[in-house]
Amino acid sequence: MIEEMLKKIARFSEKRPLLIVVVILVLTIIMGSIASNIRMETAFEKMLPQDDEAIKTLYEVRDNFGGTDIVTAAVKIIPSESSEKVEDIRDPRVLELVDFLERDISNVEYVTSVSSPTDVFKENNNNIIPNDIDTVRYIYNQIPEESQSKIFNNDYTMTTLYITTDSGSDSIKNTVLINEIENRVNEAPVPPGTKVILTGTPSLRVLVSRLMNESQLITTVVGLLGVFLVLLFYFRNFVSSFMPLAPVILAVIWTAGSMTLLDIPLDFATTAIASLLLGLGIDYGIHLMHRYHEERKKGESIEEALETAVINTGTAVLATTATTTVGFGALILAPLPTMQNLGKSCSLGIIYCMLAVIILLPSLIVLNDKYIEPFNKKLVLKIKSLKQD
Repeated sequence: MIEEMLKKIARFSEKRPLLIVVVILVLTIIMGSIASNIRMETAFEKMLPQDDEAIKTLYEVRDNFGGTDIVTAAVKIIPSESSEKVEDIRDPRVLELVDFLERDISNVEYVTSVSSPTDVFKENNNNIIPNDIDTVRYIYNQIPEESQSKIFNNDYTMTTLYITTDSGSDSIKNTVLINEIENRVNEAPVPPGTKVILTGTPSLRVLVSRLMNESQLITTVVGLLGVFLVLLFYFRNFVSSFMPLAPVILAVIWTAGSMTLLDIPLDFATTAIASLLLGLGIDYGIHLMHRYHEERKKGESIEEALETAVINTGTAVLATTATTTVGFGALILAPLPTMQNLGKSCSLGIIYCMLAVIILLPSLIVLNDKYIEPFNKKLVLKIKSLKQD
């Protein structure tokens, strides 16, 4: 039954290669547009079992008492060549900056409250920031010792603002929040010799999201180039080297589109899906191409060689796909959502690799051997004849 199905696929690929390529290309464009909306998950709590009591309570606290995530804006002294640089974090200019940021950032969307050390100094100075460092030092020395460490660090090089937010684990909200706070900081009157650095859970989530995107892009591009070079070394032909790679690229796009439709996010585990599929799925195309070339060397026609390659290799590919899918599918039983997502994504991806190789690759082979290669040979002969003339 399986062999009969594979034989029909091979024969249809021989007769309608262009139709198959066009249909798959349209499907890929659709899935690619869907994949552009894939959700990214960087929240640690989302990677834990959602029915756990601690996670449920965390969400309850957020719903009833507001945000639990804090952005810390650290104002630090940095080296500067300016003659007016700040040398002591107790400098009134720093307190003016902190007070400005506190008032300005309070209006940012998803910010619920902002606290800073300036309130202490204003309360003890007629509700205004002291205009000289000696007054700041005097007020600071009157503060209980256990509270002093919450205002400035021991060597007076840093102070902080605490920004409470309700952006939660939503990556889009966190990005909007951090970008807006950064804009406010960039517009603030930062005195020379100081710098404002954002940290805290929302900031780290945005950083992780950016690094995940960058690492995925780098590993995918490097992986594609590396695999292509290996194939080029093996097949000694540019087009033949690209053909086994094409189904895997399409499978990655289909997988990303399916992840969007199934609401499977890109997280710490699934961000490696492209590299995983590239390493696992490329074997299918290599085996089919190799068998096809072997049959052609025996003197078989394109149709006969393709049919033999698809039937013999396809059976093994189906068996390999089944075992690999079951292996990855076992991850779905894991208690951690991030492992479940990896299992679902890899299982889908491997199936897509198999389908793309069995359906698309034979069509590409036919198009190459019947049209592209003959055209290239004619073009080379024509160029040679022109040179001789």
